[in-house]
Amino acid sequence: MLGMHLTQICSTAYESAMNIGSQANDRRRETAGFIVAAGFVLLAAVRDVYLGGLFQRITPLLIAIAAFSLCTVLFLPVLLGSRRSLVALRRRPGDLLWVNITTACAWLGFLYALKLIEPTIVQILYSGIGPLSVIWIERYFSTDGGVRLSRSERIAFLGLFAALMFSAVVVLAGLSGAPSDSVGDAALGVIFAAGGGIAISVATMLCRRLNDTGVTPSALLALRFPATAASAFVVLALLPSGLPTGAAWLEAVLVIAALLIVLASFVNQVAISLASPLTVRVVLAVGPVLIFFLQVFEGRLAASPYSLIAATLYAFAALAAATARQRAIRIYRHPTP
Repeated sequence: MLGMHLTQICSTAYESAMNIGSQANDRRRETAGFIVAAGFVLLAAVRDVYLGGLFQRITPLLIAIAAFSLCTVLFLPVLLGSRRSLVALRRRPGDLLWVNITTACAWLGFLYALKLIEPTIVQILYSGIGPLSVIWIERYFSTDGGVRLSRSERIAFLGLFAALMFSAVVVLAGLSGAPSDSVGDAALGVIFAAGGGIAISVATMLCRRLNDTGVTPSALLALRFPATAASAFVVLALLPSGLPTGAAWLEAVLVIAALLIVLASFVNQVAISLASPLTVRVVLAVGPVLIFFLQVFEGRLAASPYSLIAATLYAFAALAAATARQRAIRIYRHPTP
């Protein structure tokens, strides 16, 4: 009897130690993911401001073809050298297909939004709708019913929604730093940015699922973008202007793509593999303030106070949501007795 009792005590102690270790590891991964996501925000801000100006002269389709073809080529050797990733991907071909489809919708929508409206507003809508859509999407991907929001979280997310609505009004009313030629173009830019944000949220969830099954971030980048590059190529070929002749544009486009899209995509993929989707999306939502000041430094767009207000309101709402979420996680893991 005493032996059984000691065995039970030892077993309980072991399980408790394992749980504590698991919680500590989760916290380290979440912290690392937060830091990596912050690095991505900086890279993305530079990318968005630069591409916003570039797209006034070059079609976004060229950038998409060059960037995502290059991404596939660069990371394909990593995939071929990772047997665990190959095995995991063969077991989940449906997830990989939907990663490609949702990524193509997200990136093409995002790039065209940058062409049509101010980069600050694009990033607010694209990243901002992420935390809101993740809450709904996780109900279908999670086995435990998805994210459960506390009262403070619901208030914070209402603030996020209000900031999104204000940003859309700024664009549609022509008050942003880059007034559109028509209300139709402005509305299309808003639709592209918001729709792309929802699509990238689905892609983020699917990528995290594949990461959890053993697919490394680098290996996933090898097969995440073929549909994006192929779709851009087909659309460009069907346009009246057709494909460009000669290769004078290729060197500059590839350099820009490698530095501003491929590297940023890799950093973002690492963040997704480490942190929860909600954490990643909330961190990204702080980026519009940085983009606004980079726009001012670049000098191409007017410094709209309404855009700055929208970015600031959104940043505060995003930080409130992140704080409320972390508090809810602590309460869930360590409930008051």
